[in-house]
Amino acid sequence: MRILFVALFLGVASIAVAQSDSTEIRTFVAQMPFFPGCEHFKVSDPDKRTCSDKALAAFISSKLIYPDSAAQRNLEGMVVVSFIVDAQGNPGKWQVLRDIGGGCGAAALQVVRAMPRWEPAIHEGRPVPVKLILPINFSFKRALSNEAEQFAIHWGKLHNEVISKADLEKNAEEAILVRDAYGNLAEVLELEFLSEKGKKSTSARVKGSAPDKKMLKVIEQTPIGGTFTINAGIQYGNGSLLVSRTFQIK
Repeated sequence: MRILFVALFLGVASIAVAQSDSTEIRTFVAQMPFFPGCEHFKVSDPDKRTCSDKALAAFISSKLIYPDSAAQRNLEGMVVVSFIVDAQGNPGKWQVLRDIGGGCGAAALQVVRAMPRWEPAIHEGRPVPVKLILPINFSFKRALSNEAEQFAIHWGKLHNEVISKADLEKNAEEAILVRDAYGNLAEVLELEFLSEKGKKSTSARVKGSAPDKKMLKVIEQTPIGGTFTINAGIQYGNGSLLVSRTFQIK
């Protein structure tokens, strides 16, 4: 059984730790690694990151299988895996950081082990190994079709997937836009803010594209170390489509 919903947002730069030649652990690299398939973009082009995220999403969508044991139990939730992209771009040292049981952790791990070589991360002009953390959400209820991978959520000046609580709060009044791969705006029919940390979650939603007071309250209540997700229902043909983006709050 194929998985219905791949990830809240597959920006694998969500959490990264780079290692230098010494034992020093870095928490920032100038250029995060890129999933293959986007070599035709210049590194300075923001579309290269978007392309990388979409290529990764498509890869996972095509490879990930919902385990029968989890499906039979209607088991849903987020599996979090980590892996290292070394200085040559080779992924390795895979690990399940958070599992929901039912074989979901093993299914997620099997997919990341099948990843091809990436374009390596660059720091101070040289390739460096980077640790990436990737959340993969197993869900029946909020299924995303492949069409959703054509769209991305843009929110003010938040270009990275790891942000501070202060950055999140400063961005609260900015417009939330959904664009397709060509930069065209999509009509937002409904918005949801979702804050999660561990087993605790807070959410609020509104019709249209303007957050209300309840949604702003979700921003205030988002804890450091948790995640903040924007779910946007957009007009798509005669129906609607769900597009999501998740930020890690440091």
